[in-house]
Amino acid sequence: MFRQGIADTYQSDRFLTFTEAAEILGYANHTKISELVSSGILPSYIIPLSKKLRVKKSEFYSLVLDNKNKR
Repeated sequence: MFRQGIADTYQSDRFLTFTEAAEILGYANHTKISELVSSGILPSYIIPLSKKLRVKKSEFYSLVLDNKNKR
């Protein structure tokens, strides 16, 4: 599987890597996403056959849009 990040045009929900989520926000690395997950702001999931955590695309965008509306 290859990273989609900001080039993601998939309309349905899917799981994003921390790196993909960071790329969408314009960050160079996944540190901010890890902080959001560690603090409980953004839920993470373990998917079968993968050792790395993922975030749900719909929950990620919901959090991003919610934060934009609060500004």
